[in-house]
Amino acid sequence: NEVMVIDHEEQELMTEEARHDLDATVHSISKAFRMFNFKNILSKKSQVNGLIPTESSVDFAFPPELADALHQLYHLRRGSMLGHGLQSMDDRVMSRNLFIRLPLEDTLSMIAPVLWKCQLNNDESPPLLLLDPVPCITLALWDNCVIAADHYDCLFVWSGRGTLGPEYDGLREKCKKHLLELVSNSNGDNHRFTPIKIYMLKEGDSMSRRLTTRLAPAHADPPQHQLASFPDLAHLTPTQLQTLRDKFRFYDAKADASFRRWFWSVVRATSKAPNEGRSLAE
Repeated sequence: NEVMVIDHEEQELMTEEARHDLDATVHSISKAFRMFNFKNILSKKSQVNGLIPTESSVDFAFPPELADALHQLYHLRRGSMLGHGLQSMDDRVMSRNLFIRLPLEDTLSMIAPVLWKCQLNNDESPPLLLLDPVPCITLALWDNCVIAADHYDCLFVWSGRGTLGPEYDGLREKCKKHLLELVSNSNGDNHRFTPIKIYMLKEGDSMSRRLTTRLAPAHADPPQHQLASFPDLAHLTPTQLQTLRDKFRFYDAKADASFRRWFWSVVRATSKAPNEGRSLAE
């Protein structure tokens, strides 16, 4: 067996350097994109809808073709491998060691959890489980929803306040079965490289932090940006929407920036990112 001796101070320093390098990379890509494509983007936007792009549009400042990769970098930066989550330093080092050895599909699963809103179609016999993908953000945790989440070696079934009754037990069991099937091969064995943990969470329990800390804090964004990142929020009443936001009122935006806050702090002209890190795109 391989023995790893971990210098925690050195690991923290290397982690900070990695975050700075990711910031510098995003800054350099954004700078090049705006420099060479500003005129084309301005013309295209004007022709399509008569609007001039502003700094509220990420597409104006970063290649749309790389939008998914940009979000992955954000989650990598704040997640368990490079961020300040609930994992110990030893666990984070083991995760990094595994990350560089795994195939692409598995590494993407390690970076950010995949979420589904779960419902039962009772018109079918037996009732059919319906899975609706939702963004990996805090504002996906509605009171009336059961959420299934897959984060490689951690699986979650989260129940909102309005779904804690026994009538939802069948839905929770189907969600659990679905998640276990994702990580199992044809023989029913775990095909991932680490033991799988599954958490059955209820809103308000302290254990729910195991899921919420993995989600991007979109509740910190202005309302118009929240709606842009998750259009389904338009289906909530103003009271429901305010209640949803209030779930996360005890939050330090400086310690854990939302995607938009982080992005604009990195790509703005006065950003320190180019001086603090080394771009991986150069």
